[in-house]
Amino acid sequence: MSARAYTTGLLLGLALLLAVGAAINRLVDPFWYFGTPELNGFNARKPFFARYERHVKPQLLARYRPQALVLGSSLAEIGFDAASPDLTARGALRAYNFAFAGASWGLVQCHFDFALGATEVKRAVIGISVSDLPAPRDCADRLTEISGFSEAKLLLSLSVLDKSLRTVLQQNRARSSHTRDGRFLYARGMPGVDSRFREFLRNRNHDQKACAAGRIPKVPPQSGAIAPAAIAPARNLDLSGLRAVIREATARGIELRIVAYPQHAMFLELDLLCGRGDEHWARVGAIAQVIAEEAPRGNVELWDFLGFNEVTGETIAGRAPVYWQDPEHFNYEVGNVMLADMFGGVAHGRLGRRIAAGEANDAYREFLAGRDAFIAQHPGFYEDLRALLAPVR
Repeated sequence: MSARAYTTGLLLGLALLLAVGAAINRLVDPFWYFGTPELNGFNARKPFFARYERHVKPQLLARYRPQALVLGSSLAEIGFDAASPDLTARGALRAYNFAFAGASWGLVQCHFDFALGATEVKRAVIGISVSDLPAPRDCADRLTEISGFSEAKLLLSLSVLDKSLRTVLQQNRARSSHTRDGRFLYARGMPGVDSRFREFLRNRNHDQKACAAGRIPKVPPQSGAIAPAAIAPARNLDLSGLRAVIREATARGIELRIVAYPQHAMFLELDLLCGRGDEHWARVGAIAQVIAEEAPRGNVELWDFLGFNEVTGETIAGRAPVYWQDPEHFNYEVGNVMLADMFGGVAHGRLGRRIAAGEANDAYREFLAGRDAFIAQHPGFYEDLRALLAPVR
């Protein structure tokens, strides 16, 4: 065989292998990118979407062009169902969960900016952690997964081919990491919720430098003994990044709900015992004031979901909880109640409260009163808290 024939044969062979790999990636469609029909036992389950979500979710957003969005970190990605009728205005709007695991506030701003250029946003829910609201960031070099994406790379990638083959091989024992509309399943349905609670609570307790780690009183104290009567003004808080998002939403007439995430009541109690019960509400008050200044037409609302109730205080020990995967990550059953509160036309809903300018102090006092009432009605709450913080024997 001549060198020329050998080279030609080699190139044809490589081209054939690439074509076969591309065909497999296109047929299996492990990330929902191509919209290939899903067949049970072949490609219906997508276990590897989570590893590529920052590459693929923006492309799906641009393709689906949803009008209602969820943005935020993993808390929003796990907790909000884009199929909720309250989010979609009873089916009038297409919705997509455009939140990302590990997304900081800086990235959330960039994701919001991208969404505004990719689709006509009419309604958005942005989840925030009030302790993580830095100034605006330059998004030019922060979304490299979007700028560096190409369909050719997706089709010809050996890594994607590996995921395609494993998607097929694992259909009977794996599960999808996400739903088609972007909700992250995380550890839903998996055992070990009490272990995750124990780990989160111990880390939280260890990080609370203001109090003696692990010393949970035998008799639950009244709120007046562990929390100030009123909140102090928030200090060193730069809300210019949030202000920019609110301005953009107002200019475009977007119905925006800014959501202060809920936490399990055990997390809240540790904060109170460590003298941090008022920090959250001081920041909420500052955010409410910014909204009043930047969105006078009322298209932007701030909702807070911290509280002691049957949802946030769900018993964990010895159960398979419905509402929580750990003390921070709430399930979509909680998110559905939150969405109903925010879009149901009720100023004070079942689980949350809308916070307008000047109302943070009242909300804080309501929170403390709710805490005292809940603990009085649930004498086993402190026993469960001590048990989860106790050393494992």
